[in-house]
Amino acid sequence: MSHFKKVCLECAQEETDPTAMACTECCGLLGFNYNFKDVCWDDRFRNNMWRYWPLLPINDPNKLVTLDEGGTPLIPTRAYGDHEIYVKDETRNPTGSHKDRALSVAINHGNSIGAQVTYIVSTGSAGISNAALSARASMRSVIVMCEGTPMERLYPLYMLGATIVEVSGDIDLIVDLVADICRKNGLYSTSTSRKTNPYQSEGNKTIAYEIVDQLGKAPDWMVVPVGGGGSISGIWRGFCDLKRLNLITTCPKMIGVVPHNYNALEIAFDKGIAKWEDILDMPFNDAPPSVLVKLAHPYPPDQLESPHAIKASGGFFISVADEDALNAQQKVGHHEGLYIEPSRGACLAGLEKLVDSGKLQSKDSVIAMISGSGFRETATTMEYRPFKKQSTDFKNLSSTLVKEAQV
Repeated sequence: MSHFKKVCLECAQEETDPTAMACTECCGLLGFNYNFKDVCWDDRFRNNMWRYWPLLPINDPNKLVTLDEGGTPLIPTRAYGDHEIYVKDETRNPTGSHKDRALSVAINHGNSIGAQVTYIVSTGSAGISNAALSARASMRSVIVMCEGTPMERLYPLYMLGATIVEVSGDIDLIVDLVADICRKNGLYSTSTSRKTNPYQSEGNKTIAYEIVDQLGKAPDWMVVPVGGGGSISGIWRGFCDLKRLNLITTCPKMIGVVPHNYNALEIAFDKGIAKWEDILDMPFNDAPPSVLVKLAHPYPPDQLESPHAIKASGGFFISVADEDALNAQQKVGHHEGLYIEPSRGACLAGLEKLVDSGKLQSKDSVIAMISGSGFRETATTMEYRPFKKQSTDFKNLSSTLVKEAQV
């Protein structure tokens, strides 16, 4: 007997077709109901996210395709005053981002229904995860990206065996188009939005599960960068699961960090806009390019899931400028020894705004999620933060090195 059921979030009907990505009755979004009775984590997988498979939509934990996703460290910070602040370092995942969690669930589902090829729209992180996990599952991976994506972002996909297709157009429109093509042609799409693949949306819950295991409690605040919107809503569902299991008594306030010029969700949240159609009327199609490319969705594909989660938690959105994110990226490197990509610098810039807001109580605990490694975006960072090196010769090397001790 399965430990979960797939259900429509709109008409509440159980969906029994294992290949369905939307409700076959009303085309509504799909979610999952689990058997919460006697839930017990599986210590065979102590060092990765699959310890929590009883609350994930996979049928057989003995047939997992995995690169040991999850099990990432919770690191106390030193650069943000006297508050109890940690970073959840998702760069330690196999391909350097939290997307490994979502894609591992999607790939395992695809593998269970016999899919041979995966199709995903990505600006980088999800594509690398998809390519790596597809290769691990002996599946082919097709990555669809916006035209003009830097070659240094594409090359890892090539090395992981993926086919790369560039399309001219807006990323969110491409997501919808590829999802429609996959539905009509029976292709397996793994793009990280619930309406495209509801299975992947469950992977991010494991971040919340790990945090509570590591911290021994739920934090008071959780700061998450928001692009498509699925990550923060998944993490929120994870905390809600733990509260239902009586493993925590309270859930954190969720803070969603968005780019300044791509903040439709923040504006909608602050104005109380509850209809997606009203958000689509906002003029974000002509927003200028941003270095925070992983977060720069004019109209996030998970639509209103993140505002709903943030409202339920008692949290709010914070928007940050590119320059603030780049400064925060450099600060966490200099002071914490963590090399992250600019888009995740946005999260720490949002954290700084939260600290400065005066909303934190003296004993509050805060966790910020850094979810993308800087090693994959070095070329982009160098463009905005060029550096100078010192040059010397054998004769002056000693004085040069000694001088550094006096700085």
